Amino acid sequence: MSKTFVKDIYTMLCKKYPNSNIFVISDHHFYHKNIIKYTRNQFNSIEEMHKHIINKHNEIVLKNDIVLFLGDFSFKNTEMKEILKQLNGHKYLVLGNHDSENLWKNCFSLGLEGVFTTPIQINQNYFSHEPLIDGEKNDIHFQMILKEFKKEIQAVNYHGHIHETNDVSTSYKNVSCEALEYKPLCIGKTYPIESNNKELFINTDYFGYAIQQLHEKTNIDTFILMLDYIYSYILEICHSYENNYFVLGSFGLFKKYNFISRFSDLDITFLQNPENSKKKNFETLKKMVDNIFINLQKIDDINLEWSKRFPSIKIFNIYYTNKYSGFTHGYFDSNLISLDCYKESDFVLLSGSSYLEKMLHQESKILESFKFPKYQAQFLIPEGDYANLLLQYLFQVGNNDKRINTLRKLQYVFEYACKDKEMKEFSNIISRFLLRNIALLYTFNRYDEIKYIQKQVNNLETSIEMLPLNLQKDLQKLLNDTNSSFLETYNKIVSTPIDTIFDTCGELTKNLKKQ
Repeated sequence: MSKTFVKDIYTMLCKKYPNSNIFVISDHHFYHKNIIKYTRNQFNSIEEMHKHIINKHNEIVLKNDIVLFLGDFSFKNTEMKEILKQLNGHKYLVLGNHDSENLWKNCFSLGLEGVFTTPIQINQNYFSHEPLIDGEKNDIHFQMILKEFKKEIQAVNYHGHIHETNDVSTSYKNVSCEALEYKPLCIGKTYPIESNNKELFINTDYFGYAIQQLHEKTNIDTFILMLDYIYSYILEICHSYENNYFVLGSFGLFKKYNFISRFSDLDITFLQNPENSKKKNFETLKKMVDNIFINLQKIDDINLEWSKRFPSIKIFNIYYTNKYSGFTHGYFDSNLISLDCYKESDFVLLSGSSYLEKMLHQESKILESFKFPKYQAQFLIPEGDYANLLLQYLFQVGNNDKRINTLRKLQYVFEYACKDKEMKEFSNIISRFLLRNIALLYTFNRYDEIKYIQKQVNNLETSIEMLPLNLQKDLQKLLNDTNSSFLETYNKIVSTPIDTIFDTCGELTKNLKKQ
């Protein structure tokens, strides 16, 4: 059975540290005074406890061995570096309930080789802080891993968290310090791996160095450069679905117009196939997103964690850390939407690559030796981006900072892509996109936001007057033209009761698509 939700790190460990023993232990609780009272009353002080744990560790683990800490390592992050440098081995941490979620940001400076935010896998066995049992944790990602583990008859779950408690069954192994008498348990060994395939550039030491050098040349944040590479890789994975989805959001603006902002998510909208049932469309979206998740786990220093997994919306977190260029945190955000609100002419098929590859075009040896992502994906045409941004500016509920940021994007897209265009279809596009937004809000029971949009009818003129002069001309024309489909559409929406607004959006959209 192929693993969808658990990152298997065995291949990575074999590549980095061949012929090394792999050890595991959990729940050191360094700097936790009360642990002596609870389960370690043989020690008179935390200093005595620390010394004993460090000695037991170094009696077994050699400098070139690998050791996995399964959580609750230290209660003082500021002192972790001093402890870690006294412990032998290449050290990795799976976060426990008492570990700071921010440890993955500075793991390398502390002396860790990596941090995992969710359970991991080695040779089909599972490694987690809490045991993979019902009722232990309710978050969506843990439950998905638990469901997967239950299907694996031969797998063993190595875990901590329960300290002195005995193993639940032969499928579980408690590796808390108390259960192992503070001696790490050897669970296997790495072996040399040879591959004829090109290595992903992001999995090499050159990647972080190249990111840092590019940052110094361009002054673009390493955060953006790393996410751009990862998101470009995702688009490459999606190649076989290129006619079924399109890319939205700030990342789309970056790829099309080189608009540099601190984008966080890769926003992909999957279009329903009207010839398929709703169930089949849901299955197609699930298959695409799961395929992305599986392939992303090939990136060594990446952590993935589901946050939403509904039939029509799937979102997971992306954490990536590099010893040379720092850390980054992004999201993959996908949703299923009806094709009814779009025309084929709203999209353009674009090919591309990562920003990093473009800047390394003179380094032919690097480009030939490693694998860089290349993609072909559908993006909105400039008029579509302009329409989305204008709707955000006019109707988005939020603070002033959000509006200022939207205005910055709006002006950039206008100057870069729309300034000298007639944009004959713009009124039709923005009308359909307004109806799409309202229909989505209705679907998710966000009625207050629909009412807010309706109430803005008296503020449109004022909002547009606040825009820079170069944007006002076309937009005033849009409002003042009595034949404008936008004005007609918006006025009908304003006068429509909430309980019938979804059906009204559908009817209006059909009429607009015929124009």
